[in-house]
Amino acid sequence: MTTLPPCSTAETDVLIVGAGLAGLTVALSLPEHFHITVVVRQDLSICASTLAQGGIAAVIDEADSVAEHIADTLIAGAGSCDETQTATILSEGANAIEWLCAHGVEFTRENEQLHLTREGGHGKRRIVHAADHTGRSITETLQQQLLARPNIQVLTHTFINEVILENTVCTGASVTIADSGETILIRAKHTVLASGGLGQLFSLTTNPLTATGHGVAVAALAGCRTRQLAFVQFHPTALALPANPCFLISEAVRGEGGILRNSQGQRFMPQYDERAELAPRDIVARAIAAEIAKSGHHCVYLDITHLSADFIRAHFPQIYRHCLEQGLDITCEFIPVAPAAHYACGGIITDTAGRTDVPQLYVIGETASTGLHGANRLASNSLLECVVVGRAAAASMAASDSHTLTWPQHLKKESTELLWQQPVQTPVSVPDMYMQPFSLNALQKLMSRYYGICRRTEDMHTLHMQLQQWYLHAVSQTDKLTLVTALLMVQDGLNQTENRGAHFNVDFA
Repeated sequence: MTTLPPCSTAETDVLIVGAGLAGLTVALSLPEHFHITVVVRQDLSICASTLAQGGIAAVIDEADSVAEHIADTLIAGAGSCDETQTATILSEGANAIEWLCAHGVEFTRENEQLHLTREGGHGKRRIVHAADHTGRSITETLQQQLLARPNIQVLTHTFINEVILENTVCTGASVTIADSGETILIRAKHTVLASGGLGQLFSLTTNPLTATGHGVAVAALAGCRTRQLAFVQFHPTALALPANPCFLISEAVRGEGGILRNSQGQRFMPQYDERAELAPRDIVARAIAAEIAKSGHHCVYLDITHLSADFIRAHFPQIYRHCLEQGLDITCEFIPVAPAAHYACGGIITDTAGRTDVPQLYVIGETASTGLHGANRLASNSLLECVVVGRAAAASMAASDSHTLTWPQHLKKESTELLWQQPVQTPVSVPDMYMQPFSLNALQKLMSRYYGICRRTEDMHTLHMQLQQWYLHAVSQTDKLTLVTALLMVQDGLNQTENRGAHFNVDFA
């Protein structure tokens, strides 16, 4: 690794914004004669991929099939998946695992074979994992290889302002170094936005501090369409200990037999869905929210005390250690859990190679909408998508001799696909309630209150009006980008005409 010298302009072959699994896959899949610049908002290790516990869904077992994986994904997606693109991505599952293994990732094995676990919504055991710290094991391994590549330069503590367009073609991006405040225009033949999700727009989230949705905003402002931003997945089981930072309790805990109990110690999931604890996340999250509302208690409980202590320590070492550090022994005590904003199922519309409406602008990972997740992501499909689409994007760049030759013509946009529209200052007087000062904390509180697991049309209109006023008075580009994403999300929620997947409007119930 080398360090990009501070300057007003720079040139590179490929500019990658974000270094989670999507960004890492692109960088390590490109030819080594390409000059690559990677930009990250904080340290290289701060990304959502590192926090992923469960694993990667892929058809490995001979008793499983890609057709079954596709069927499970379409069911979870509640009729909103792109079936063709879903099949394309999932059919590459085994190849993605092979690529990761070839790059030194050490997954959990049993009798020298990859150990497969099961998670909610999956009909078969198909989750390849590294104990309960799959994301960390993958990213740490790939980051070491990234840092060893002499053709890759890394800018840490640097954030994107906007992408640069010349004759509707993306030719790079403007970024700012946080410590010095210096802005650099980085010109690139290919630009990749792999900047993660938007969980930090909510008060309680499993996402890192960098997940403010800026990749969605930057691409939307450049003219890219967005899709399905109403579908924000709330992970059902975030650790709910007082004054404790949000910590994910993996889906795999329920996959291995964990039972959800209410404040009275009663099992409740069979009352909500025949799949009980293995129902898709949107169903489990709403069931937990309903139980919390009934009892007035701040959480429900995940019970794995019927499993052997040795099994728990072997399969969930990270969860076990973290809870023990908080004074909770999960081998003999229930785990307090509550839903938290976890994953954006929608984003910038792309094909299965990450290509957007803007030539030479790629969007990959949680920032994108390939159509794989639909209205509700199936557990452990997201890391798979990062690898499959990241490798395809790199292949597209390597094969491209010009800005336009390999760029596909996109389908005519549909009414459900949103283009950014800047709010217009209304001439009528605005009530004082819509003029409270903007802060990230104020935004998080309103988004959590009006755009959480259960929503109402009137509340979303109220939220949308406040967001517009904040945007019109915003000064910093960072605030504007955060608000652009929030506005697109809420507008998509208002455009929904039914309850589907992760979007639940009480008025439609």
